[in-house]
Amino acid sequence: MPYFKHNNEAMYFRKSGKGKDALLFVHGWYQNGMQAWSTQIASFEKKYHIFVPDLLGHGLSTLADTKNFSIATNRAILTEFIHHIKKTYKIRRVILLGHSYGAFAVLDLISQTPNLIAGVVVLAAVDDYAPYVGQLKRILRFPFFLGFIYYRIQALLGLFPYGDRQLLYGNIIPSLYPKRLLYGKIKNKTLSLKNSRAYMRAFIHAKVIWPKEKIRTPILLLYGERDILTPHTHAKKIEPRFVSSSCKIILNAGHNVQISGAKIIEKDILKFIEK
Repeated sequence: MPYFKHNNEAMYFRKSGKGKDALLFVHGWYQNGMQAWSTQIASFEKKYHIFVPDLLGHGLSTLADTKNFSIATNRAILTEFIHHIKKTYKIRRVILLGHSYGAFAVLDLISQTPNLIAGVVVLAAVDDYAPYVGQLKRILRFPFFLGFIYYRIQALLGLFPYGDRQLLYGNIIPSLYPKRLLYGKIKNKTLSLKNSRAYMRAFIHAKVIWPKEKIRTPILLLYGERDILTPHTHAKKIEPRFVSSSCKIILNAGHNVQISGAKIIEKDILKFIEK
């Protein structure tokens, strides 16, 4: 299995496709790369080199230092990973695609290294976690063992971060969906409670520090019409930071717009890449 090692961490990644142009897919919180992006991978790997990492602490990737984890930790390993794939696989252009926290991670990266990549596609993106800080702090007030009870209740009620069960298993008959508590266990294997809390502590201070000048790398923003967690109004803060930007709202799609609006966004992303 391919791993990219940086400092004391090892980031697992999946690779497919071929060519000099690469698409790097970055998933969101409480998912791994394949859960978030499997629908898109099959559509693009015939023409592009595809790289799909599991972010630190998620899936098969490590998070050895939860105490000192920060947004900058993921930025550093993703930046070095881009340099690695350019050199190792003779990649000419890298286009970054991110969903939810993955979208934030992409924006955070390009704000610091705007010339590293050729284009950016972000789904359900925010550039500041301030609207969520109150909720994050309330959860973190629970001691670790009580936090487990909180997550169990969330799983029973099918609430965040366990509300995407039907989306992820939508290609099979409902009677075969894992039950809510079992689905909670599956999600907690993707991201353990310890690692989840490390991310929440990082989110409290998460804000993209934009450069003074507009970024020349083109960006495409995609939002689900029914996304309550990250509504499309966030685009108003992000678009002015770029010289070339476009935004599209996907009708009847929710927060996991790359799943609920898969066929529509595939066309939008392909058009953006080819342009």
